[in-house]
Amino acid sequence: MPFRAITELLGDRRLVVVSNRAPVDVHRGVERRFVPTVGGMVSALMPVFKAAGRGLWIAWSGESSQKSQERIPLPADDPSFMLRCVQLSERDVSGSYYGLSNRGLWPLAHYFVGRCQFRLEQWHSYRHVNELFARVVLEELRPKDLVWVQDFHLATLPGLLREARRNLPIGLFWHVPFPAWAVFGILPWRRPLLEGMLGSDVIGFHVQSYARNFLACVERFLGLPVDYERGTVTLKDRQVRVVAWPIGIDAEGFETLARAPDVQLRAARIRRQLGSQQMILGVDRLDYTKGILERLQGYERFLEQSPAFRRRVTFVQIAVPSRERVDEYRRMKREIDESVGRISGRFTSDGWVPVRYLYRSVPPLDLAAHYVAADLALVTPLRDGMNLVAKEYVASRVYDDGMLMLSEFAGAAEGLPEAVRVNPYNIDDVASQIRAALTMPREESSERMRRMRARVKREDIGWWLRGFLGEFPLPSGAGATRGDTDAATLRRAVADVANH
Repeated sequence: MPFRAITELLGDRRLVVVSNRAPVDVHRGVERRFVPTVGGMVSALMPVFKAAGRGLWIAWSGESSQKSQERIPLPADDPSFMLRCVQLSERDVSGSYYGLSNRGLWPLAHYFVGRCQFRLEQWHSYRHVNELFARVVLEELRPKDLVWVQDFHLATLPGLLREARRNLPIGLFWHVPFPAWAVFGILPWRRPLLEGMLGSDVIGFHVQSYARNFLACVERFLGLPVDYERGTVTLKDRQVRVVAWPIGIDAEGFETLARAPDVQLRAARIRRQLGSQQMILGVDRLDYTKGILERLQGYERFLEQSPAFRRRVTFVQIAVPSRERVDEYRRMKREIDESVGRISGRFTSDGWVPVRYLYRSVPPLDLAAHYVAADLALVTPLRDGMNLVAKEYVASRVYDDGMLMLSEFAGAAEGLPEAVRVNPYNIDDVASQIRAALTMPREESSERMRRMRARVKREDIGWWLRGFLGEFPLPSGAGATRGDTDAATLRRAVADVANH
């Protein structure tokens, strides 16, 4: 990936990333072990730090502890940046992470209003955790640092930093959907959350509709001047830019994996073990927003209405365990288990099993093999900020075959119009679109996939990073150290690429 342009963009500035979770989980035993965490943000930023040869990542270590905060050189085999751990108590984690973040802001952002729980003590815990992060950031700051805050867990952090350092360059990227004002307004602490976000110089979202929703909330609940065309909020002493930059993936990396002989062999083995002509794939973290239950119901309806496909098609659903401490997630797992059992009981025959359900994390090689093996990927979340599985599957289709079925409520749908669109709430629509995707003429599916692959490769993770980092304000005199490439020039160049 072309990270040289990003390091040139940073110049002599140090990138300081602040996120709720660290890029590694710290496991303590006889020996301390660091297990990499999985996620688009981690895979995006690690190569940037490595290319720059410096940087700081500030995050919760994953442990509930009152121990002194520590610094860990990463990556362990060839350190190029430092991880500063923020230690949180069990009470902090329970109130802020499992409380307001997971039971309040997460369902609110995804329009699951009925699941929202808003408790004052959890809001106080959320504010306290953001204050703990602010203290650590301020302790670690150096001149010319650029601070990039990640996601909704730390939404009030930019405001706290702005109060302490008026001229500090601060960016915030909100990785989940930002809801319409009529939904966001339900939040009892809507004003302080918005005010905290506006401590940033630039606020990023995946798609334009989320950015417009944020601007509408600022206009309605804070009464501040908003320019929808320019994407700005005017404060007393400055302006905040609000931008849409859809996150990409390491498309080149997925393509390389897909072409690897070992992955090709694994894919062939998966197909042989299924013993069916066609394979459908779903890959999700176990979460009610992903629409796994609705997807299973749609597949069941497809088998009911299309008996000719029985014994010809197998649906493989990979569900990665998530938030196992939360009761509603445990209930959802039971419901999925029951649905898989019901479908298998109804349709299994002559050694053919209609559904293979894998409830576990899948190593990268095995995931790539599943992408290569599948004729159709079902990416049907009920609501999703982006969904990188859709892009990963497309990048892995190196022969321009296969097809992607994509929920119209996923952020990825705005950038992949060639995918088969579906309303995941409409079970009959899911069933009919599965049939349409599996029977699509090869010429049509190949052309659609070719266009999607070209876009995913063009708008990759490097494109996203260059674009968003280019939105940061330049410190005075920085232009002389960065040649002719300033933020405005970069924005125009990236926009030109996007328009073509």
